[in-house]
Amino acid sequence: MKLYKQEQTPFWIALSSFSTDPPSPDTFEVSVFGPGKGESIVVHLGARRWIVVDSCRDQRSGTVSPLDYLKGIGVDLSTEVHAIVATHAHDDHFAGIADTVEACASAVVVTSQALVSREFLALVEADNEIAGVTDTASYREYRRIFAIAERRKQSFTGQRPLRRAQENKIVLTLPRRDVAPPATVTALSPSEHAVTRALETLAKNQLHAMGERTRRSMLDPNEASIGLWISAGEVNVLLGADLLSGPKGCGWGAILHSFSPPELATLYKAAHHGSSTSHHDGLWDKLLTTAPVVLMTPFRHGSVNLPKDSDIAYFLGYTNHAWITSPRPPTPSSSFQKQAAKLGTLARNARDPYGKVGHLRARISLNGGAWHVDNFSRLHN
Repeated sequence: MKLYKQEQTPFWIALSSFSTDPPSPDTFEVSVFGPGKGESIVVHLGARRWIVVDSCRDQRSGTVSPLDYLKGIGVDLSTEVHAIVATHAHDDHFAGIADTVEACASAVVVTSQALVSREFLALVEADNEIAGVTDTASYREYRRIFAIAERRKQSFTGQRPLRRAQENKIVLTLPRRDVAPPATVTALSPSEHAVTRALETLAKNQLHAMGERTRRSMLDPNEASIGLWISAGEVNVLLGADLLSGPKGCGWGAILHSFSPPELATLYKAAHHGSSTSHHDGLWDKLLTTAPVVLMTPFRHGSVNLPKDSDIAYFLGYTNHAWITSPRPPTPSSSFQKQAAKLGTLARNARDPYGKVGHLRARISLNGGAWHVDNFSRLHN
């Protein structure tokens, strides 16, 4: 099924089965999983060195998709995963991330410097119920992550395996190993202004809790989202998390003002499920090569389905190498169809919100060349 009809510009879709062949030591890989409940990316930096960005749980099997994939290709989770990045506190990027931290014993955990309320309260182990904060899945995931980090702290220094990301901060550096060149993972966001906005929000909420006549304030976690620039050998990739185009001083606008890479990225994991709120033409001029590979996952919530047809047209205006992990409206499972049939007229508009997790896998030599995207079938009208 072709998502958008545009002359001689294909949009591609992933099959739902995961591949099982591991990358060679001199290969850079970006694998994207979604939607399930969440979105996740795993990146191979060469010589069996991996990072995991966000998390994705298969709603039908209940398993954590990036862990399933890595275990399936023989990765030693306890020693070969070097970092886990939790880009922001939205449940559609957070489902199962504490399980990932638990399994990857030697990985450093990277979270945003721009604290949101649910993360702050998890840090201070707040148990009082606060509607919309402590009753969220992301709050519970944060509590588990910080408990795991406490158990793993160094006995001599007390240092926990936690790092805070903000604009232009290197969060992981790996030296040369065998045939694999050095690699760096750099956070492009949140900006200093986004961090300030987050602190202002926490301060207002504290005043509200103390009885001051102030409204409780909520920062959009997307404003605190961690965009990543990953470099290894001749390869540069841009992972957009759920970054938005703004507001002023935040998002892509702030990144384009503060970051100028020496070489452009040849692959872009589209921000915010391809939504128009994340579009910024400056990306294509200042951060990306001509016609880069674009990978994305859809978003489904009620009647909301992303990317929209207009979003797809936007990407196809810049590249003919755009891929998506799953169709936007999922094909209902047989069990779902049976349950809907039992409900009769009560289920005239029944929708399966998640569907099976799809997998996009892009590989390229660390010496450069062309990306090879595997395990996918072309969309048809």
